[in-house]
Amino acid sequence: MKIELHSHTHYSHQKKVLYDGVNSPEEMVKAAAKKLDAIVISDHDTLQGYEEAKKYGKKYGIDVMCGEEITSRNGHILAIGVNEAVPPKLSVDDTVDRIHEQGGIAIAAHPFDVKRVGLRDKSKKCDAVEIFNAQNLDRISNMKAGKFAKKYKLPRTAGSDAHSTKMIGHGFIEVKADDMGSLIRSIKKDHAVLHTRYMPLNIIMDMAIKRLQLSYDHVVNYSDKNYSMPKRFVAKKMLTLVNRYPGRINPLFRAMTYVSLGGVITYSAYREIANILDRIFPDL
Repeated sequence: MKIELHSHTHYSHQKKVLYDGVNSPEEMVKAAAKKLDAIVISDHDTLQGYEEAKKYGKKYGIDVMCGEEITSRNGHILAIGVNEAVPPKLSVDDTVDRIHEQGGIAIAAHPFDVKRVGLRDKSKKCDAVEIFNAQNLDRISNMKAGKFAKKYKLPRTAGSDAHSTKMIGHGFIEVKADDMGSLIRSIKKDHAVLHTRYMPLNIIMDMAIKRLQLSYDHVVNYSDKNYSMPKRFVAKKMLTLVNRYPGRINPLFRAMTYVSLGGVITYSAYREIANILDRIFPDL
């Protein structure tokens, strides 16, 4: 069974940009059915996306499984096999306990990502580690996760972290399983075969712009309430560009995307070098 473990619908929300996922549950299920045998809907801090998505499994001939990406106080935790939403802002220990109480499995999502919303060293408290996240284009984040899982002998998983239909299937696992119970057992035994392919930059760019288009009014209101001049003026002027996409503005967005990627890679490499030097010369 080929399974996408990490995906989001438009029920996943953020503080600054309201829509984190850009497609409906049905659209995500339909797209997954063309590539995979099963998809776990793992929206941020809610099961609403799964509750809607599960209605379409039979229609499109794919297993739709329940998950949640929980925002614990210490970082993001992917819960697979829960039946009720685990609330955010709990400690990693309490979050994992809540997942286990429901018979689910806790996976450290993108633990060493550049945005630093992963668990990092606290990932050892989980049942498994997502060592490949298709959006970690810096590569270093995934390499660190792989080394961490090996060091602590933790089972490994992969996920697309799909926030749009085009993102599905870039990172998935293949296991001998036919239901949630056998899936969880396979992951815990580290029997999952990982299929890994990094996300093309144009797909990430399209998703990011679609996210801003859907969240336009929310972002404007957030800027008015939280930004002072001239930051507020610049942010709102830049935001207006998304209404001209697709079109002649495409090359500008593409250039901005490449610049952002370069910054991410540079920052990730800098932090890794700094950590290495700190271990070698702790007194400096």
